[in-house]
Amino acid sequence: MAINKVVNTKANSHGAMRNVLEYVLRDKKVREGYVEIIGPYSGETINYDDVYQEWLREKKLWDKDQGKMYFHNVISFHKDEKISPEEALEIGRLMADEFFSGFQSVITVHQDKDHLHAHIITNSVSFLDGYKYHQSSK
Repeated sequence: MAINKVVNTKANSHGAMRNVLEYVLRDKKVREGYVEIIGPYSGETINYDDVYQEWLREKKLWDKDQGKMYFHNVISFHKDEKISPEEALEIGRLMADEFFSGFQSVITVHQDKDHLHAHIITNSVSFLDGYKYHQSSK
């Protein structure tokens, strides 16, 4: 059974956003290229610096370049679950579509542990209307 974990780290600086994007997009973690971008992205390849710059542009466009910068979720699968990286990516995509529709997201599947896990990093500012996403324990 998959478990969703909301990662509650300090996410209120440009450096934190850049670092989390760099972490989830590392080649040694995303071995076979199981990565997807949701929302506007003009880069020819997916790399953390281009995603970071794109998200900054979106924040500045809507004058929302302060406070919480991003949200980080991890969907983990038990090592005995029969799930492929493609299926893990699809589950991440479905979750992002359901809970973060209208927000830029990066979905990556990491295969560097004995279990698959998908990271979903979501820009806190909507590319549709500039709305800032608010997430609480409720």
